[in-house]
Amino acid sequence: MAEEKKETTKKTAPKKKEAVEEIKVEKRFCTKCGKELKEGEVCDCSANEQVNTTSSINGDAIANTCKNVWNTIINVFKRPATTIKEETEGKETNKSIILLVILAISFALYLMAVVSGTVNGVEEAANSFWNYSSTKVEVNYFQVFIYGILIYAIMAIIPMVSALIVGKITKNNTFTFKKAFKLYITSNAPLILVYLGMAIILLIDVTLLNVLGMIAAMIISVACFFNFILGFNAETKVKEDRRSYAITGLITTWVVITVVAFLIVGATIFGSLVEDLPSSSSNDIFDLFN
Repeated sequence: MAEEKKETTKKTAPKKKEAVEEIKVEKRFCTKCGKELKEGEVCDCSANEQVNTTSSINGDAIANTCKNVWNTIINVFKRPATTIKEETEGKETNKSIILLVILAISFALYLMAVVSGTVNGVEEAANSFWNYSSTKVEVNYFQVFIYGILIYAIMAIIPMVSALIVGKITKNNTFTFKKAFKLYITSNAPLILVYLGMAIILLIDVTLLNVLGMIAAMIISVACFFNFILGFNAETKVKEDRRSYAITGLITTWVVITVVAFLIVGATIFGSLVEDLPSSSSNDIFDLFN
């Protein structure tokens, strides 16, 4: 038999290629504006866009808040019971706080107009009666403005506390101060227009407008009062045969606390509003009574 020889072939492994170390420099560009950036650099366009976005958001929020406040004032005229119920039972209090601030400022402006009209009337009466053209009453109107805000704060807190007291007496644990606060402020939201309108009318000082303005103010004030009373009646769980007692107790407590508060405050505030008359005029006036 013939021997079969196996041929073996040696396979030579391919030579390894020398690794070539490449250094690549990556360029960075802003994904928004395309500006080439250095290492670690942050593009300014992102910061500017963030500031502009924040300003836009804040502007929209302020505009929406003002719109909501205005709608609440108008809706109290259109559908008072529904609007007061929705605002009182709502969770947010921001709108009520804003309304409280506006009410206090508008009342302070109204008080300034009342004091200004009263001062002008006193000066005219003194000049015409005693023939003293130099009679001048000096008033610190900034002080009047601050006092107006404080007075309205007292006027607002008294019915809230009264409602809370009567609510607790009648064992209405669900009627909280938060509800009393939103109930009173929402009920009296239309008075913003009353105070501002009366301030303008008093500054114009036309007799017919003064009379019409006072009539309109009285009507709206009475409506706001009944809005608060009816809202309290709806929000408190009182037995039907005791509701009249609860409402009577609310009004009585409100009146008593108001009288006591203004007797105390009036003695300290109104004495410092008007400064002394000029010495020449006051001496001549006092001589009339000697």
